[in-house]
Amino acid sequence: MNLSIFTRRVVFTGVLVFGAALFLAYRLLTLHFSDSIYVPSDADREVHRGAILDREGGLLAVSVERRSLFANPSEIPDPDAVAGALAPLIGVPRSTLAERMKREKRFVWLRRKLDDDTADRVSAMRVKGLYLRAERHRVYPHGTLASNIIGFAGLDNKGLEGIEYKYDDVLSGARGPARTPPDADYIEGASVRLTIDRVAQYTAEREIERAVRETGARQGAAVVMEVKTGRLLAVAKYPLVDPNSYWEHSPEDMKNFAVVDSFEPGSTLKVIAAAALLEAHPDVLRQKFRCEGKIEVADATIKCTAVHGDLTLDEIIKHSCNAGMIQAVRRLKREELYSMLRRFGFGRETGVEMPGESAGLLRGVGEWSGLSRYSLSIGQEISVTSIQMAAAFGAIANGGVYMAPSIIESIEADDGSAARRFSPKSRGRVIRKDIAARLLDMMKGVVEGGTATRARLAYYEAVGKTGTAQKSMPRGGYHPGKYMASFVGIAPLDDPDVCILVLLDEPPESASGGAVAAPVFARIAERILPCRGVSKRHVNAPAPLKGAPREVVARRGQTPDFRGLRLGEAVRALAGLRRDFPIEYSLVGRGVVRRQSPEPGSPLGHRRKIILYFEE
Repeated sequence: MNLSIFTRRVVFTGVLVFGAALFLAYRLLTLHFSDSIYVPSDADREVHRGAILDREGGLLAVSVERRSLFANPSEIPDPDAVAGALAPLIGVPRSTLAERMKREKRFVWLRRKLDDDTADRVSAMRVKGLYLRAERHRVYPHGTLASNIIGFAGLDNKGLEGIEYKYDDVLSGARGPARTPPDADYIEGASVRLTIDRVAQYTAEREIERAVRETGARQGAAVVMEVKTGRLLAVAKYPLVDPNSYWEHSPEDMKNFAVVDSFEPGSTLKVIAAAALLEAHPDVLRQKFRCEGKIEVADATIKCTAVHGDLTLDEIIKHSCNAGMIQAVRRLKREELYSMLRRFGFGRETGVEMPGESAGLLRGVGEWSGLSRYSLSIGQEISVTSIQMAAAFGAIANGGVYMAPSIIESIEADDGSAARRFSPKSRGRVIRKDIAARLLDMMKGVVEGGTATRARLAYYEAVGKTGTAQKSMPRGGYHPGKYMASFVGIAPLDDPDVCILVLLDEPPESASGGAVAAPVFARIAERILPCRGVSKRHVNAPAPLKGAPREVVARRGQTPDFRGLRLGEAVRALAGLRRDFPIEYSLVGRGVVRRQSPEPGSPLGHRRKIILYFEE
């Protein structure tokens, strides 16, 4: 073959190969940066966020499909005109839309997660360069219900508060049992089932809201715990937040008051001090202590609510006597009191599965002053959370065995099967069974004739302890005129089922835990115990005064005559009346009904409130 012809063929072939290589390289580069081809990866696949459920499987949080609006500015010929037509439709200022549509980009968001009606109207405009894309939108069907527990997820489907935040990796499918097909363009998240009971949560929220509104308190919390398992049936707070519009609420309102905030408990801690005394010095039950309305200790004067005279330990708890308790703990070693407080979980987190839990404050014995032992015995120089206090009293109700509080029932795959169950966890026995029974008997006196007579139930026997503590300041000292009022109750006494804590932050200065928190406990317990299948027990009430009405009925829609009835009879009559009329009621004082508002014979009307005034 002629050498020149061979050379030309080689050169020609080389040019063709080189040109083909250039063309392929160009195509690869253009395809790589093209908006037309999308290769999904785990980082940008859409997340089908798992649901949050109550203990019965009811939906508390769920993801639904919504359409989001975006634009390709290079395709929009007249951004100002399009912005003018679009602004009133999607609720975004015209200037903002115009600025976005003039950017040198091929993709800009205009409005995320439109409702169906708005999305349909945008689609009907048929404007070139405007596009709708399906996205998942988080919805909370029950609005404010359990919002302080659930939290919320933002526009990017990331959990920002509560369980949504704590279990974001499970709900978003980054970790957990969800089964996503390998070739799917989405990631399937797992669901989280809570221990929360919707009836208990709703009741607790409504009653704590009512108490805050009626008393003018700054905020309030209520915790309902299942005694035998530690499961939290309700963790309520007020003010409430609607996670469907979380951006309208302040960070303070979104905070889970019952978990994050700690407070000085006041007299509720006398029960724990009594437990230490019964364990280390059981003969204290045979002693009496003198209360003269105040007591001098370590160069400080500690006042009492009244001059109680000679008191046994039972009567100290019943009347919440500071002077008596301080005298009783004089023989108690610092280490004995500290050990008991630690065993009951104070000074450390409970481990409940909610973000931001506070450990409270319990200083080591080496940091105590000469006054600390006495201050701690009446609930000062210590801070606790509502969850800690409910768990501690729950241990007493559970025969001395501490159950760690829990709010997660299970993690579930997308087919509803439980991939992981959260079993009740015990920290073991903290006090002997006989001491727990003795403490319950002491707290029985608090409800029957002590500082919490308004915690009495119509059909169950309840026990508990009140607390009224001045609010401490971060740098020491106390806020003048600012108090925390609380009550921790257990019911029913013969077979404890629930422990309920009620806390009101800054009620009126004269309001005690027995006056404002104990009635909230009673209303919550009376509603949820029958719903939990706890059979009603007949509670013997003192006999009515001679001549009291035998039958209390609303004849022709008129207010009955309650005068002469004792507490138990009055409560039963009111409960019967509520079956036929949407009334509210309040009980003031103790003893026998001497006055009532409205007067007997007045029309009941709609949502009428009946107030009964008791006197000894």
